[in-house]
Amino acid sequence: MDTNEPKPHALEDRLDAYANWVGELRRGHSPPQLPEDTAEPLAKLSWELRLLADVIVRREDQLIKLLEVVHTVERGILVEDVLDSIFKSFSAIIPYDRIGCAFLSDSGTRLTSFWVRSNLGPPQITKGYSQPMEGSSLQEVFRTGEPRILNDLESYLDAEPQSDSTRRIVAEGGRSSLTCPLFVDDRPLGILFFTSHEKRAYGKIHQTVFRQIAEEVATVIYKSRLFQELVERNQFLVRQAEQLKQAANRDALTGILNRAAVMTSLERQIRANAAAGRTLGVIMAGIDQFKEINDSFGHAASDMALHEFARRLSAILRQSDYFGRYGGEEFLLIVGDTNRQQVMQAAERFRLAIADSPFDLGAASRPITASFGIGLNSGAAESAEAVVAAAGRALYAAKAGGRNRCELA
Repeated sequence: MDTNEPKPHALEDRLDAYANWVGELRRGHSPPQLPEDTAEPLAKLSWELRLLADVIVRREDQLIKLLEVVHTVERGILVEDVLDSIFKSFSAIIPYDRIGCAFLSDSGTRLTSFWVRSNLGPPQITKGYSQPMEGSSLQEVFRTGEPRILNDLESYLDAEPQSDSTRRIVAEGGRSSLTCPLFVDDRPLGILFFTSHEKRAYGKIHQTVFRQIAEEVATVIYKSRLFQELVERNQFLVRQAEQLKQAANRDALTGILNRAAVMTSLERQIRANAAAGRTLGVIMAGIDQFKEINDSFGHAASDMALHEFARRLSAILRQSDYFGRYGGEEFLLIVGDTNRQQVMQAAERFRLAIADSPFDLGAASRPITASFGIGLNSGAAESAEAVVAAAGRALYAAKAGGRNRCELA
């Protein structure tokens, strides 16, 4: 008689114990540890149940990690953040010291590195590294759709010395890799590269694990990438709009504010200074004998003179000042929070910056001077046109008085 054969009542007790164990597992509870059962036919059942528990726990862990990544996308996180989340959370289900992500071009002819994070040496494959797909072993990975294991990268490199990417990974310290293709709606998206510093780090279980979560991972990365492209597109449009706005407000020749923009700034400054009871200085500047420059040296030379005039004054403006081209060879400077003496000193500083050295006019070098007329707004809510008119009268007085001088209205 076989002494290992369980007695009828013992068999019933063991079956009840197994039934209770399965019931606890089904209800989501942590079942008690099953004791070793050497009695046939229960030994095999006991072993399989323990394996089932391991699989369920591992699958649950995978889903938890995947949900963490999915939630980052739901919060509108960019693809780099999603990949960072994968790097932080997937080590419980796949071993790695490095993860890289590369995307296929729209034509499918090139694979370009997009992101990498590594605990190995300094990355040798960084964002932008690109390789053609033609003749690459990765074509087979996409064709089969199966994760590829290379458990000895050094030996692989010996056999495939032309593989630049493998050479770089080995230089980083990688010794084995799990190459996982990403598909969205059966279209190839890219690849996740898991790399370990240990040889033989990967087995069939890791291929199986990735296959189970591959669709969800690819979808998450794809959606986060679309979100990132949308964000980048919006940023581009904002920059374009800002550039168009700047262009609309700028004089094409000198790059400073045009007449409309500088007058708008003046109106705004008059209101602000009137409310605060501060004095605002408005300086009208005009290049002396500008017609002679144009007549003697031509339009190109006069344009160079205007550009250099604007450059010299822009270099010595305060951050709070405004400077624009009013028309022709006349310019408008707005000096806020000032008084009579200070605005006169500012105008004299501007005058000296122009007269200090000759202007390079291309074919010739010529001394150029300018006259400056100064108007003041002492907190009164007068119009911008009235303040500019006062500065203009002072400018004409300065020219009539001998040029290259400053005149206060």
